[in-house]
Amino acid sequence: MENIRCFFIISTLFVKLQGEFSNHDEDPISPNYTTLWDQLKLQTNPYLQDLQGHWSFNDTIDISKYEEFDHTRFQGSSELSMERMLDRMKEQERAERRRWESSKATQSPEEMPVFDTTLVTNVTSQLGATAFLHCRVKNLKNREVAWVRMRDWHILTLGMLTFSNDDRFRVQHLTDSDDWILMIKYVQKRDEGAYRCQVTTDAEPLTHVFNLLVAVPTADILGTSEIHIGQGSAISLVCVIENSPTPPLFVMWYHNDRMINYEEGESQLVQVVTEPGREKTHSQLLIPRASPRHSGKYSCKASNSEPDSVHVFVSTGSGSCGGLLPGNGPNSL
Repeated sequence: MENIRCFFIISTLFVKLQGEFSNHDEDPISPNYTTLWDQLKLQTNPYLQDLQGHWSFNDTIDISKYEEFDHTRFQGSSELSMERMLDRMKEQERAERRRWESSKATQSPEEMPVFDTTLVTNVTSQLGATAFLHCRVKNLKNREVAWVRMRDWHILTLGMLTFSNDDRFRVQHLTDSDDWILMIKYVQKRDEGAYRCQVTTDAEPLTHVFNLLVAVPTADILGTSEIHIGQGSAISLVCVIENSPTPPLFVMWYHNDRMINYEEGESQLVQVVTEPGREKTHSQLLIPRASPRHSGKYSCKASNSEPDSVHVFVSTGSGSCGGLLPGNGPNSL
């Protein structure tokens, strides 16, 4: 029981010291058993001096050695107080830091990697496209560049290796080039966020942060969601594609979920005119003479946008409500 008690005395002391250090945020220290033993062995008790190197191995405790510990040899010894123990360990940590700072200061700026900060760090990519985050590091020498996704701190790449099951992520780098480009294919909305280009040095990691914004194009058919016209009137619908950094190559129109842009036999009855724009793309669907069979749901969408829909009702008999159609008003092309 005494041997077990001695084990818990040492362990309790270690845990208490960790608690003491955590309360000093302005001077954080990470104690370990070796640091603790370095202070214990300084005590005047010769028995502790004899035990130096006998208990620890690779900063771990050999519990079997506690069976050989003679706790009676501890009695009457001059032991350090908790406050003095804390002060000594802080002094030791500060000395280590001074040595580290001194070695860091000896490195000339010419020897340290340098990021090219002139490159774009706020990148916008369209949904479904390929995004490129361009990181340039000069004076890299034999160090390696890593790309880290900051949302979950996942290391995506290290050097030319990829550490992701998602094969959409790749790094592009040419031999003797300073460029390390993170490529994300078929960009999804969940890819949006911050990414870190990182270089590990002897002192501390050097980082350069990039922000990826994923633009999701939207489709909007002008006018109301329901349109009523009479037989023989024209159906004119205008669809606007927005939030698309690259104008869409095509805008598809559907009648009851069937694409009608190039439907055979309808070339004289259905006309589609699309005008790409820098900020907005307009597409007009025109049916010059509507009949009841043209009633139903009409939808438009770009290849990477959600569709928008309206319902058209073509009634028989005299009278026309064509004025309700967006294509007949100031919004027409």
